[in-house]
Amino acid sequence: MFARYYDVLTNFSSYSKNIFRKGYFAWLWQQCQGWGRFSYGLLGFNFILQVISLGQSFKQTPLLAVIAFIGGNLSVACVIGISNRSGIQGWAGAISALAIATTGFIAGNYATAFEQLGYLIFLDLFCILDPKWNDDIQVEKFESGLEWIKYGLFFLVTWLITYLLFSLTSDPRVFLDSLNLAMAITGSLLELNRKREQFFVWTLASLFTIALWVQTMLQGDGNFALIFSYSVFFLNDMYALFSRKGWFRLAE
Repeated sequence: MFARYYDVLTNFSSYSKNIFRKGYFAWLWQQCQGWGRFSYGLLGFNFILQVISLGQSFKQTPLLAVIAFIGGNLSVACVIGISNRSGIQGWAGAISALAIATTGFIAGNYATAFEQLGYLIFLDLFCILDPKWNDDIQVEKFESGLEWIKYGLFFLVTWLITYLLFSLTSDPRVFLDSLNLAMAITGSLLELNRKREQFFVWTLASLFTIALWVQTMLQGDGNFALIFSYSVFFLNDMYALFSRKGWFRLAE
């Protein structure tokens, strides 16, 4: 389960040399090409929604609106990159994680904020460095029921720990926030290991996060941009699950 973390950390010196190598930015640009039309459609649709949200919230909270706009667009580029097995997802995820975490802290949605920092530290940075998440990304699937059990136990232990930690804070949504964060951590581990089953977790996480941000909006905080983004995440999850180019077809 944790072999990719060990590999990246023990080979950090050599793997880090691949970053900003000659032609690196041209390679990143190539990673944005060859996606399916549905993916480009989602990217454009989300951009339009983000522009609308930016226009609505800029007068009230200009700085927060711009940060949410950046995070909302790059986060969608990240998840679409994942579903298309594109190496761009690491950088898009890292930058969007910082933007969304900032928005989350300002809005008091601490679960999303810490979730994004978790993505940054335990997923995005490793995906940027991991050669298996660069060229010729190979999809894998669970080979036995034992893998379901291992990841299931990992999720339960993670949920227990996050629940106890959130219980020590003034978080008004301890159950949902800890559940959402546990799903995010489990999904990150599955993604780093390139398991197609990650999309079961991402689908549930998208639905829960939408619910959290709607609740945050009803309490007078938050931003429509991130609700739009997570709605697009859900559509992208459906693409990965059911498309002919999705992870489930590629792993067959």
